[in-house]
Amino acid sequence: MDTFTLNDGVFINVTPRGVYYAIQSNHEDKTRSLLQKLLQYEQTPPLSAETLSEISSENAEDTMNLLHNMQKTKLISGHTEYETIQQGSLEDLLPDLLKNLSESGKVLLAEKSGLYLGASGFPHEAAEELAAISASLSEVYQRHKGLLQGNLGFSQHAWGLIDGAGNSEVGFWPLYVGDNQFTLVIDGLPQLNSPSFKHLIWVLVKRYGK
Repeated sequence: MDTFTLNDGVFINVTPRGVYYAIQSNHEDKTRSLLQKLLQYEQTPPLSAETLSEISSENAEDTMNLLHNMQKTKLISGHTEYETIQQGSLEDLLPDLLKNLSESGKVLLAEKSGLYLGASGFPHEAAEELAAISASLSEVYQRHKGLLQGNLGFSQHAWGLIDGAGNSEVGFWPLYVGDNQFTLVIDGLPQLNSPSFKHLIWVLVKRYGK
């Protein structure tokens, strides 16, 4: 097993890919748990012995090995400058964060109950209907989860309305944060590999995470 040393002046940054892994499922594993703990900080934490003890119950060497593997798979990265979570109420932050998650600017965030917390680009009536659809799709997925993931081996959790060319016209992306489930409803091509997606999830985990 490799031995790693801590570099001074490095902050642990969760990448958009890491953020998506952290919330795409409610299945617990060491990687997902560590990513969610990193997103509980108000700013990206330093790579230090104190941080390692806070984010993992494993010994320092095992935690460093896990972090190294997460860096290789681009779930985290090391930065020389720290980053701070966006400040403000969720209601005020959502419109700007959501509009950058689609090329069309049409995005909404819905609760599991079928109510939407915020929207960009969608009229109120359309947002209400899409949020209700997202709740129905969530119920369908939970009923057939064993078949989809087990017998059929489908690892993805998102649903979509697909056109004749196979492109998603509207996608429904479940997000699992703590004991809460949300759904991103995105018109057209999603832009999840973006700072806005990272900051959206960061705010949600900080507010609703365990």
